Amino acid sequence: MERPRIALCIEQTLGHRTHGMNLEEAVRRGGHHAVSIHVDFPDGGSSRVPWALRGSWDAFRQIRRRARSADVSMFHTQTISLFAPFATPRRPYVVSVDATPAQMDELGHWYQHDRHPGSVERGKSAWYRRVLGSAAAVVSWSKWAADSLAEDYGVPRERILVAHPGAPDSLFGIPRDEPPTRLPRILFVGGDFPRKGGPALLEAFAPLADRAELLIVTESEVEQAPGVHVVHGVRPGSDKFLKAFSGADIFCLPTLGDCTPVAIGEALAAGLPVVTTAVGSNHETVRDAETGLVVPAGNTAALGEALAALVDDPARRWRLGQAARADARERLNAAANADRVLELLGAVA
Repeated sequence: MERPRIALCIEQTLGHRTHGMNLEEAVRRGGHHAVSIHVDFPDGGSSRVPWALRGSWDAFRQIRRRARSADVSMFHTQTISLFAPFATPRRPYVVSVDATPAQMDELGHWYQHDRHPGSVERGKSAWYRRVLGSAAAVVSWSKWAADSLAEDYGVPRERILVAHPGAPDSLFGIPRDEPPTRLPRILFVGGDFPRKGGPALLEAFAPLADRAELLIVTESEVEQAPGVHVVHGVRPGSDKFLKAFSGADIFCLPTLGDCTPVAIGEALAAGLPVVTTAVGSNHETVRDAETGLVVPAGNTAALGEALAALVDDPARRWRLGQAARADARERLNAAANADRVLELLGAVA
C-alpha cells in the first residue's frame, strides 16, 4: 500500500523549531513522503494584526502553493491552524498543540499576549472549537493540554493523542556511570531569562555559591555573580549543548510562565534530576520527589530549599537522576514519539 503524502506545517518559535526537526528526522528515517513547511515568527517590527492571523495566513498560502495534493496535513501549533479547514478542503488535517488557546490566555502575561473584548474572545473560542472539532485528530504535548481540549473545546478524547516532543538519542547517550567528586553543577537553559525564572534562580543560588556552580545557557544578558557562568550562542543539539548537559548534575528551570518546556524533557533524558515550578504541564513531566522536585512558581525560598536539598545530598540527586532517565526512556523519547505522530497521520489519511 502506498504511503500517504504528508504536509508538516510547523511554527518556528521557541521549542517548536526543535520539535519540527525531530519530526523531519523521523520522516527521513521512515522513508515517508512529506513536505515540510516552516512558518517563521517575525523578528522585530510591529503589526496590529495578531500573530495567529498572520501565521495562519502564511500557513494557508504555503500549503496551497506547495502541498495542495497532500493526503493529510498537520499544523503545529494551533496558532497557525485558523485556516486549516480551507487550506485542505475535503482532506483530513491534524492540529498539534502544546497548550490550548484558553490556557494561553491564562499564561498570556508571560507571552505578551493580550485578551480582547468579550465579543472577540467569544468569537475566537467558537472559531477554535470549529477548527479543533473538524480535525481528524489532535496531538497534545501533555495530558494538561488534552484535558483542556476535551473540556474547553469538546474534542472527543478518543481523537486526542498525547505525545510529548521528547528528547533526542544524543542526550540519552550521555554517560552517568557514577556521581562526580567535584562541586555539583546546576544547569539552566532558557532563552527568555526573566520568564524562565532566571532572576529567582540567581537569588536562590547565592547562598549555595560556596558549594555548587551554576551554568546559565541563555541569549539574555546576565549580571556576573560568584559561582555563576553564562554561555551564549548554544544551539539545540550542538556540541556546546551536549557539553552543558553532560557536565551538569542538577537541572533547574524555575519558570514563571510556560506550557511544556522542551528543555525539561531533555534534562530528564540526560539523567539529571530536575527542579522546576508547578506551571503548565511541568507537574506531569517531572514526577515530584521521584525524578525531581516541583516547587510553587515565584517562591524563591522553596526554590532555594529544593536546590540545597540536592546539592547537599549526592546520593539523592544520583537516585533521582537515574529515575529521571528511566522515566524519560518510557515517555519522552523524541524518535519514538515522532513515529507515533507520523503513524497517526497515516491512519487518518
